[in-house]
Amino acid sequence: ILLYDKLIILSIFMLRIIKLYNSVIFYFTKKYISYSSLQSYYTISSNNINYLNIVKNYNQISVFPKYLKNIGFIFRWKIIRRYLKLSINNSDPFLINNKVSNKFATLIKDDLLLNMSYVVELNPGYGLLTKDLLQAGINCIHLYENRNMFYSELYNLQKIFPNRVIITKANFLKISKLLYIPDKLKYFNELFNNVSKRKWEEETYMQIIGTLNNSHFIRHIILSIIFQTGIMINGRIIFYFALPASIWHKLTCQGKGSFSTYIMFNTLFNYKIFGTLDKKGFLPWPSKKLKKNYKFREIDTFFYVVKLEPKSDIFTLFGEKEQIINFWHFIRHNFYKPSSKIIPTLEKVVPGCGIRLIKEKNYNIFTEFRQLNMNEIFDLYMDFKSWPEYNQSSFLSSANDIKIYFDPYIDS
Repeated sequence: ILLYDKLIILSIFMLRIIKLYNSVIFYFTKKYISYSSLQSYYTISSNNINYLNIVKNYNQISVFPKYLKNIGFIFRWKIIRRYLKLSINNSDPFLINNKVSNKFATLIKDDLLLNMSYVVELNPGYGLLTKDLLQAGINCIHLYENRNMFYSELYNLQKIFPNRVIITKANFLKISKLLYIPDKLKYFNELFNNVSKRKWEEETYMQIIGTLNNSHFIRHIILSIIFQTGIMINGRIIFYFALPASIWHKLTCQGKGSFSTYIMFNTLFNYKIFGTLDKKGFLPWPSKKLKKNYKFREIDTFFYVVKLEPKSDIFTLFGEKEQIINFWHFIRHNFYKPSSKIIPTLEKVVPGCGIRLIKEKNYNIFTEFRQLNMNEIFDLYMDFKSWPEYNQSSFLSSANDIKIYFDPYIDS
C-alpha cells in the first residue's frame, strides 16, 4: 500500500511538471505542445536536471516574452530550447534582445571607431551585438565562442558580412585556467600570431568587448598587467565590458569588496562608464535567489557598460617594471586584513620604522591600513622601498620568490 501511494504521488508530480512545461512553451511560442511531443523531446537524460532547475524558476521565465517579443518564431524557439539545456550557473552571458544589443553597440561605437586595430568579441552567442557593431562601421570582428549551439547563427553572419567576421573556438574568459599550464601556453599564444606588438606607452593594440557576470576575468587582467604575461605581452588593450553593478561597485568603491583588488584596479586602470543595460536582455538569468539582506539587491537589475584602459605611464610611475610586482606584493600582504595596524605590521619587516612613520606621516600606533586613501597608499609604499633596510628585508625575498614562479610565463 505504501508503494502504491508513492507511485500516485510521483504521477501527480510528473503531471504538474508537464503542465508547467507546456505553460512555459506557450509563453515563448503561443502554441501548446502535445504530451507525446514532450515525451519524445525530453527523454531521461542529464538535461532533465537542468529542466528541473527551470521549473523551480517558473516565475522568472514567465516574463521572458517582454524580451523576446521582437524575435522571430524559429529564433525564439531556439532560445527556449537551448536555455533549458544550459547549466544555468556555469554558462557565460549572451544577448537575446535586439533593443538591448542595439543600445550596447550605440554606447561604445563612437569610442571604438577611434581605434579598431584588432577588435575582439568574447562569447558573442547569437551574434546580435556583432551584427550591430558591423552595421555601425566596425571593419572586422574576431569572435571567440566555445559553444557549438551558436555556430549556425555566427556562420550566417559570416555570409552576410564576408571577410569581416573571423570565428575562433575558444572561451577567452576561462583563459586564466590555461595560461599557467605549460602545455596550454603555446596554444594560447598561437591565438595572436597575427597581432602586431606595440610598446606599452603606445596606442593600444587590441580592443576586447564582452559581458561578465563576475570579476574573475578582471582579476586575471590585473595579474597579466603586473607580470606582463598573457594578452598583455604585446602591449595595452582597451576593454569594453557589460558587467553587474554590484561587481563594478566592488572594484571602484573603497570597502565594498576585496581591498587589495580595489587598490590594484584603481592603480592600473583609467575607466569610464558609458551607460546601463537591462540585465534581463541577457541569458542565463541567475537561478539562485538573492538573500533578503543582499546589499546589492536594488542595483543588480542592470549591467554597467564600462571602458577599461590600462594606464600608459604605469611603469614610468613606479620607476621599474619589477617595482609594480613589489607594490602588488606589498598590497596583497598588508591589505589582506585592512584593519591591521600600519606601524606594528611594518615593524615586523623593518624593525624601528615606527618612529619614521610617526614623525614623517603623523601616524600613531592605532592607524590602520584601511584609513589610507589611494595617494597615501602609494606614498607609503614609495617611502617603504626607499628605506635603507628594504634591500635586506624579508619582504623583498618573498617578492622574489613570486617572480621566480612567474618567470616561465613572462615574455614567453
